Amino acid sequence: MNWLFGDPESYQRSDVTRDGAVGHRRQFENVEWQEREASIGSGSQLYPDKTGHHQLLYQTSEAGQEGCLMELNPVVLFELDVVVPAQQFRIEYTLVDKGGLPVVPEFLLRLLKISALLPAEIANYFGFTAQELSFAITPFLQTGELKTRSDGRIELTDKGRGLFAGNHESPIVKRKEEREQMFVFDLLAFTYLGKSLGDADSKRCLELQAPSDMLSESGAKAVGAFMLQIYDIHRAGHLGGQEQDEGPPELYKVAGVKKVRDGWEKIEERVSIDADYRQIRFVAKEGLRENEIYMRQRTEQLSRMLGRENLDQVLQLADILGDSDAYDLVSSNGLDLSALYYSASAVAQVRESSGLRLFGSLQLQQNWDRVFSVLRKHQKALQSEPQAAPISLSWLAPSSHELWGRSARHAQICSAFFDLSKTKSKGGGSDGKSVFDGKILIPVSASDDWPAIKRAKGDCSNAKLLLCGFVESEQLAPLEAMVIHGKCAVVIYHLVLPTLSPVPIPFGFITEDAAKILNVENLINRTMGEYVTGNTQRYLGSFERPAA
Repeated sequence: MNWLFGDPESYQRSDVTRDGAVGHRRQFENVEWQEREASIGSGSQLYPDKTGHHQLLYQTSEAGQEGCLMELNPVVLFELDVVVPAQQFRIEYTLVDKGGLPVVPEFLLRLLKISALLPAEIANYFGFTAQELSFAITPFLQTGELKTRSDGRIELTDKGRGLFAGNHESPIVKRKEEREQMFVFDLLAFTYLGKSLGDADSKRCLELQAPSDMLSESGAKAVGAFMLQIYDIHRAGHLGGQEQDEGPPELYKVAGVKKVRDGWEKIEERVSIDADYRQIRFVAKEGLRENEIYMRQRTEQLSRMLGRENLDQVLQLADILGDSDAYDLVSSNGLDLSALYYSASAVAQVRESSGLRLFGSLQLQQNWDRVFSVLRKHQKALQSEPQAAPISLSWLAPSSHELWGRSARHAQICSAFFDLSKTKSKGGGSDGKSVFDGKILIPVSASDDWPAIKRAKGDCSNAKLLLCGFVESEQLAPLEAMVIHGKCAVVIYHLVLPTLSPVPIPFGFITEDAAKILNVENLINRTMGEYVTGNTQRYLGSFERPAA
């Protein structure tokens, strides 16, 4: 049997103890997240009532005031990349260009606005020859802006006087100008996104889908969106022409539209504890994120991928791992949002990495920096120590939801973990040998769960040679762990409370304490050694072996 962490005989088997509060399982049925639901007070807790829904439980602050909050900065818990289908169109259109005239024609019209004049008087004023006079006047006579009176004088017509509309001193002439440009719109709300469609793909993202009517009528809808948003497009400087027009554009007509290509618009979302508004919610940003169609689809997708409430499993894991500090944040009564906020804020001010609580997902830059500094410290130490065999380096993925790895930063972490696994020893008789035996443990429903295996290979493509499968375990479902055998352990619980948060609420700790590391290793090893339906070992081994 391939044990993950060293020799099995060196492990202590300990009976799993359960707090009385943990054994009772509550069923949450037909719970759907609403974005503006759940108003949580300062110093308050959420606890489930007899119906299984979370209620508000207030605790009085030390100052004796309830719900008293100053303006506080949000604490980010989760990052998520969302992709929206988009299309690039080539649109042919005609603008009415409002512009001035060259100096001489302008002053000619301004002169005639004051008084009608004989041709000889105009020629004398400007010093024109007869030919030059004809060249200056004829275009305006042909367009009906000037006319010759019966007494031979030349004057402005009503059309000509219209060039001075709005009490302008100078005449404004309208010309039709045909243009052709590229424009990109998303296929949910047809929001204008720019002139070029980027190279974003849907890998490691929450993928939203365009309604069928949007796809079948995208050309017509793009024209409508172009006409409605033409002022925004103009302000962005994307209407074309030699120079950016100063005034607002006047659209004469749209002559044609052609779809050029399909693609994705990537939106980086962040979910935070907002203490001012007493919620866990998306960080508000302008643009497509504010669109009702986008928000509804995002909510529907998240509700399908979030999974069921797992408070009991998280408490059980904390009990098994000897993590008494977790009970400062969660208990059988629910999550203390205020304690979570203030603990996370306090940790953000501390530079040390080891022995700290972690708040938020591993993909958050601050969390990964702290985790990697500990991994790096032990990497350097182990490089110079003689090893009889490579030391286990593992990363366990959670299975309590489907949002793990839905961020571009996940690819960076996979790359860093893979590079760490390739560490070679320095000096001594083991010089140049591998220091680590690296594994990324991916939960699947069965050995032939090909969709999950394919998804894992895509999400973790930067480290696909390290991917190993195991049949998912209810006990391990909320747990994400990164462990160097006997040296350090990173534990993150993925708490799922659908009525409180649209995403998992990750929190945990980094430890270099031998006893705590042993607890983590024992739990994972014991679970991987179990047998499941069909007398199959839970641990399935590598998804992909390197070519010989």
